[in-house]
Amino acid sequence: MHAPNARVRAVAQLCAAETVGAIYTMPVGKSRDTTLEKTLATHREIAGESATALADANRYYGTNRVSASAPLSLEWLQRQWDAGIPWAITDSGYVDRNADDDLTALFAGGDELARKATGRFFLAIPADKHWVTTRAADLRAAVEAHGIPVIYLFGSTGDPLASKKAVDGLLYLLDSAVPSAIMRTDQAAIGALAGNAVFGAMGTNTSLRHIYPPRPGGGFRTTGFPSAFLPRGLSFHRTDTLSRAIALSPDELHWLCSCDRCGGMRLDSILDETHAFTHSLLSLTEVARHVLSGGDREKSLASWSSMCRSAQFTHIDIETTTGMKWDYPDFLGAWGGVTP
Repeated sequence: MHAPNARVRAVAQLCAAETVGAIYTMPVGKSRDTTLEKTLATHREIAGESATALADANRYYGTNRVSASAPLSLEWLQRQWDAGIPWAITDSGYVDRNADDDLTALFAGGDELARKATGRFFLAIPADKHWVTTRAADLRAAVEAHGIPVIYLFGSTGDPLASKKAVDGLLYLLDSAVPSAIMRTDQAAIGALAGNAVFGAMGTNTSLRHIYPPRPGGGFRTTGFPSAFLPRGLSFHRTDTLSRAIALSPDELHWLCSCDRCGGMRLDSILDETHAFTHSLLSLTEVARHVLSGGDREKSLASWSSMCRSAQFTHIDIETTTGMKWDYPDFLGAWGGVTP
């Protein structure tokens, strides 16, 4: 789970129940180090001393983001190691489209850290989706030339991994011998795990499911209704939208949820943000375990691709039975077309 540090108690409880890890996004500024210590202490108090928790410096995000040419901090890595984090994450800046010099500077900074580091770390690569849709070969070449384990994060005004080109590019990047992961993403984390990622971290809210790039457009608007995961549709929907659809076709099986929080109830039983949050994360871990149960990369990708195609039909069925507009998200078509 990729979560804001303020949600540490709720996230840690789910991590303990589901045996999954967490990445907590830290504030930018003087409070970062104190927040890191408090967040990790709380997480371990609830989830256990051996629970996996990583830290995201978040310098690549927002109106005051830094570019990837900004120096990387060895002190920030040391803070993470001193706090008991076995794999630190660099405080990387953003790589915009065609910003080749910034990417070169980021890897040079990673090499410098590798010469001085006393522990293990991932080089975070927060990059415009251009680098996965069009420049994946160049990016993988750079990763393999330097050999530092990496974490990919992609930016776009919409879903950066919603096209076949993006999915093909991601799977090409993950098929490298250099260990690689993905964070600040959505359900694509499950496809990434199937495609050999050492881990995939899904955002617990909309703003943590991809990076919004430094240009107009994109972003999100809050509403008075939380969003909840529709397991058979592999998609998130506002709870008021789900309730209206369920009222029009109450007997359809795709409205039922078997997660530990819902226990077979219909999704219109979700009435508040806490239930929606818990249900969604429990359901997503169920999907991930199902996809990965096959074992190898080929079987896992085939399972995920099949689930995405089935989810498309679920959306079509909902639209047919309710008369509501219920378009399926583009990522389902992109992952549904994967051939291992």
